[in-house]
Amino acid sequence: MEFMLILFIFPAIVLIMSIVGYVLTKKIYVTPALIFVLSSFLMLLFFNESFFIWVIVYTFLSVIVTVIIAFIKCRK
Repeated sequence: MEFMLILFIFPAIVLIMSIVGYVLTKKIYVTPALIFVLSSFLMLLFFNESFFIWVIVYTFLSVIVTVIIAFIKCRK
């Protein structure tokens, strides 16, 4: 079950939150920072310290998605 959460569910949530967060705030750094804080909180509550690698991966994924959305919005 944890495998499904880490590889499929959490990245999908990060993608959706990154898109919605950028559309609402129009700031590139807000959503990745929020993803980092929420993922760190999840790590402390439900997982162990080895989950911190996934926290970094989800934050990086959020940065990439936010920059892509900002680039698309800027071109329009």
